[in-house]
Amino acid sequence: MYKIEIIKKNGFNCNWTTLFIGRQFKLISSLEVTNYAVEYLENNPNVNNGFILELAWEQVEDKVDDLLEKIISDSSPEGMTKEYHKWLYSIIKEVYNNSSAENVFQEIENIFFMFNTPQNMYDFFRKVSDAFYYPSDSKHTIKELIEEFLNAEKQLIIK
Repeated sequence: MYKIEIIKKNGFNCNWTTLFIGRQFKLISSLEVTNYAVEYLENNPNVNNGFILELAWEQVEDKVDDLLEKIISDSSPEGMTKEYHKWLYSIIKEVYNNSSAENVFQEIENIFFMFNTPQNMYDFFRKVSDAFYYPSDSKHTIKELIEEFLNAEKQLIIK
């Protein structure tokens, strides 16, 4: 499990949709959502949203997801996609910064499956796989491929 700090550490803002996407992909715990709700209410004392107030009291997993879904019900598909890319970027960046050259391919493979083999990662994953299994035939190292992917992801986020 991750913490929302991984998003903030990369210079991105975190919002209710970020939390919703994090929960959808089982990236964050319900306690992380509760902590965010408490902090949100502390910083916005005039908020009178019953769903947010309910989230501030630790809830069971399913209840947290239902409340988050109600809070973000007016989110646009574009907004949801942007938050998805924040998570993908942040997790891959974490792997890039913290994994050894020997483990990075396995970590990328785990992310590929964690995000339910997303279409936007197929080409990247194929190139990383080729660089891992056939390094002498690859034009780029795995780290270079990750840098290229991260740059493309960042463009999708800042649009």
